[in-house]
Amino acid sequence: MEKSWQQKAMGLAAGLVVIAVGILLVIKPRQSLDTLAVIISVGILVMAVINGVGAFINRHKSNTGQVLETVVELAAAAILFYFRWDLGGWIPLVFAVWTLFNAVAILVSAFNYFKDGAPNYGAYFVIGIITLLLGLFLLANHYANILAFGIVAGIYIIWYGITILFDTFNEERTQLAMSAAAKKMQRKLRIAIPSIVGALLPRKLLKDYDDKIASEDANAFLQSQNITVAEKKTLNPFNVEILIHLSKKFMESFGHVDLILGDEAISYGNFDGHSYRLGGAISDGVLFRCNRERYLYQSTHHDEKVLYAFKVAFSDEELKQIARNFERMKENMVPWYCDTQLAEQGLLPEGDYDDVADVIYKGNQAAFYKFTKGTLRTYFAVDTNCVKVADSIFEGTGFDKPAIPGIVTPGAYYEFLMQELEAPGTKVYERVLYAKETITEEPVI
Repeated sequence: MEKSWQQKAMGLAAGLVVIAVGILLVIKPRQSLDTLAVIISVGILVMAVINGVGAFINRHKSNTGQVLETVVELAAAAILFYFRWDLGGWIPLVFAVWTLFNAVAILVSAFNYFKDGAPNYGAYFVIGIITLLLGLFLLANHYANILAFGIVAGIYIIWYGITILFDTFNEERTQLAMSAAAKKMQRKLRIAIPSIVGALLPRKLLKDYDDKIASEDANAFLQSQNITVAEKKTLNPFNVEILIHLSKKFMESFGHVDLILGDEAISYGNFDGHSYRLGGAISDGVLFRCNRERYLYQSTHHDEKVLYAFKVAFSDEELKQIARNFERMKENMVPWYCDTQLAEQGLLPEGDYDDVADVIYKGNQAAFYKFTKGTLRTYFAVDTNCVKVADSIFEGTGFDKPAIPGIVTPGAYYEFLMQELEAPGTKVYERVLYAKETITEEPVI
């Protein structure tokens, strides 16, 4: 789709402004942080005003949440502005703590990989130790902390400005004129949203969904959520979908990622409650398979989730590679049975078992598997999580991974898939919304 000259002018201006801000942050980090505090407080104030106007317009409806959000945003803007000169010191401190958190996550992953017989655990140990030493140094040296944060944040913002310029002038005719190597490089340069922002994105998406469904233009909203880029769609009949889950339940509100291969749903996560450590952040990794139609109905009606599905077009050879990857994965998989299944086999007393896996089994008649070795043997929320399976199954197909350093969250993966959908020359060609409003009939299996 060709962009108008007005769209190109706005994109060019936005990209150059963002790049200028990044350069300023690198050159003068301390002064830039003070300015950044003011910009953030003004931005939150603008959001509060917009929410306040919306609450006033909808004052005759139930909008307590919107009013509360406005009050919180006004308070946050006032606090940030009042402490704007101190914020320049707080932000680098948060950066140092975040570096230490990443170091601990990497070292935990390295230990899990070593324990589970996965490759590359040595590289993880080295990276984790280096990151830990860097975090401790930044925590002890305030000036170095400010300088490091300015450089890292500045480079990130400059990179983001460059991607804005890429997107502005990235059109179908541009793609046709580019070589395969240039297209690949362009996709690799695409920036991803920070992990902490990605972690909160599913909650925002669900809030937006609830607000629209409760409004008078609900039908128009539902139709607008289904997006198809016809020129990227192939004639291959095999259905490949990546599902992003949105849920109101607290532990599930950060999102979840599933795969649909043909008529089968495949999901990986911490589904064995008996193996939970750290509240489920670490557990035995469990994969389950079940019927697609039944899974979509149960997820939207029983679990009351909203699912965004991104459909991906693969060539015949790439689909063969996906099949090979899954077969290789199955070599390390062994059947596992939840308590309900064990009771059916007479190995446990009869009862109404309600662990996560039991609920999934009752609703979907799913088949469960655990891993004997490899990176998926242990589930770790900030590394070997649900996104890891998608990366493993799509390996070697030319499907890009999100350029996200550190923790890959479902929200960050959603943002990556949206970028892939909107960009020409990529494999993601359609987004579909699944909810109880769009799936009305229970499937007969």
